[in-house]
Amino acid sequence: MGKEKQTISRDDEYVFRYEIAESHNRKGMQCQSRSDLLRNHLQNILDMVIPCCGDSEVKIDGFKLMNNRGIVHRLYNQNDNDFCTAENEIQEICLTNQGASEKEENRIKSDGIEKDGRPHPFQSIKNAAFYEPTIEFIQRQIGSLLDMVALEKNGKVVDVDGFRLKDLSRWVEESSCDPTDVLGYLADKCNCDCLFCYNKGCPPSIALQSPARSREDGFREVMTRLRYFDPSARRSLFTSLGTCFEAFIHPRFKEVLEEIRKKSDQLIRINTNATTLTEEMVDYLSRFNPLHLDISLQSSSAARRQRLMGDQNPQVAIRSLSLLKDANIVYDIIIVPWLTESLDEMLDDMEDTICYADENQVRLVQISLPGYSRYFSKEELFNHDFHWEMITRRIRDIRTKFETPIIIRPAVYEELLYYDHKNLPEVIGVVQGSPAACSDLKKGDLLTKIGGNAIRNRPQARDLLSILQRSDMDSITLEISRQGRRHELLIDLTRFSYPYSKKVDSHLGIVFLGTGLKTSYLESLQSIIEERKAKNILLLTSVFIKPLLEQIISESPFFRERDTHIMIGVPPNRFFGGNICMGDLLIVQDFIDYLQDYAESVDTRPDLVVIPSSPFNVSGWNRDLTGRVYLDIERKTGVPVEILECQTIYD
Repeated sequence: MGKEKQTISRDDEYVFRYEIAESHNRKGMQCQSRSDLLRNHLQNILDMVIPCCGDSEVKIDGFKLMNNRGIVHRLYNQNDNDFCTAENEIQEICLTNQGASEKEENRIKSDGIEKDGRPHPFQSIKNAAFYEPTIEFIQRQIGSLLDMVALEKNGKVVDVDGFRLKDLSRWVEESSCDPTDVLGYLADKCNCDCLFCYNKGCPPSIALQSPARSREDGFREVMTRLRYFDPSARRSLFTSLGTCFEAFIHPRFKEVLEEIRKKSDQLIRINTNATTLTEEMVDYLSRFNPLHLDISLQSSSAARRQRLMGDQNPQVAIRSLSLLKDANIVYDIIIVPWLTESLDEMLDDMEDTICYADENQVRLVQISLPGYSRYFSKEELFNHDFHWEMITRRIRDIRTKFETPIIIRPAVYEELLYYDHKNLPEVIGVVQGSPAACSDLKKGDLLTKIGGNAIRNRPQARDLLSILQRSDMDSITLEISRQGRRHELLIDLTRFSYPYSKKVDSHLGIVFLGTGLKTSYLESLQSIIEERKAKNILLLTSVFIKPLLEQIISESPFFRERDTHIMIGVPPNRFFGGNICMGDLLIVQDFIDYLQDYAESVDTRPDLVVIPSSPFNVSGWNRDLTGRVYLDIERKTGVPVEILECQTIYD
């Protein structure tokens, strides 16, 4: 696509500013000697790179000075513990959903300078470091140098407190160029006050936080990012966290949406509470298809939606479903079954809401099992196991009444509860209007072949269907098992209608229980074990994935025939606490605490600890949600640790 005229000039680009002292002053960072300076520099760079000798990785834990080779200076002290206690952390200010206050918004000018002449607040180093650790690296390097030297200009000491990025073209990198990411920078506020909002229980030390700033400041960042947003070259400005509230209420949302669509014809996916989806807005949005809206509807009852979300005009969101259907805008709805009345009343309302969405051709309904962290509530809010089981049982009954696919998140909970044999490619729903729906495929069918390829597990089926979804083929034959009998179905890939969308859906409209676990991960695990010559392996995972891992390991001939012993451990989610129990939400300190407790409870120390990469996948830099690199686990415990590369399970 051609170049478009931009709203702001290059001279008026958004200024990315960072404070030098923000993270430099944490425990153990200040330099008291030249060896401290060198240690800090080595630590900083080893949080970003892995040294190699030839093609082999080398793990470094110390150094010697060239002028004194008799002393080894250790890089890491295993007795140090950077983890804040729950009591200390709970006193910190948690993330709120208001962004900059009105007073702050009026005080900040759009050019990055406050009205009193001072520069506007710095961006968050913790936020930037999560996706672009080079910025934190620069900050730490400058900070440690300033512990040892003072900067001068014209013979006078210059007191430096921050730095800014220079030529932004040097900060452009390879990117998927997802337009949804750009819109995220506008979602800085919310006009609802949901009882269950996860931001209210967001740990204060988490890296995924954005600083308060003016609306105009956020707009300028978006427009600056759009200047370097190049889908044809798949390159864009380095990623940082956008925000996670309501983009539609930003006063310049339409302007940004129009600029995005000029640059990209990709699918734009937007999370919304639907409070702004009036007839006028839906008509406007219909010009920007392909769109996919994830609507936090919660209830089709105006009274319950108002009670749950603080929505003062709930009928707008409720009516929006029929408007979206008429405009051919694909949407899903999200329901968090949050208990504000009796359990039966809540479950009945959930079913009524699904019925209403089904009548309005929703593509898919997502039921998010209610979760909360210890920052949300110090006390138990409900009986976790009973509450989740009752919701899941009701959903399985509701699926028999409606054609709309209904998924539960986390999906592995339903699988753990109801399936003896796991990872099966069983169909739990079919998107209406999809090629699969136009065939005779039914809920409960088990895929056994796709185009002549034998199917053994769910990830294999999903991968093959994704390839078909992107292909130019006209038809494909599926073999299924239905009530113990084999059937062949011809799927016409050219036959589909709303609410199915070739750009939104990924498996021809077939909905499975969840992502499942790829058996190919075992080949990677096998390679790690052989390379490390390990005999006693401790594999860490979550309580939900453990049974699935045990199954696929027991089915693998490699692990039956080799003299290896694999123990599967489940670290608790201490950091988040509450009823959080997902492995992808574990942080580095959770693993450290578990391994230290494990060492005290067993006689034999493991030769190797293997951890799936999913808790460290979000940023692409092997960092957990607090921004801490996974290498600290081995540094703090002294136990050999390897990462097993795998995909994050989002469902």
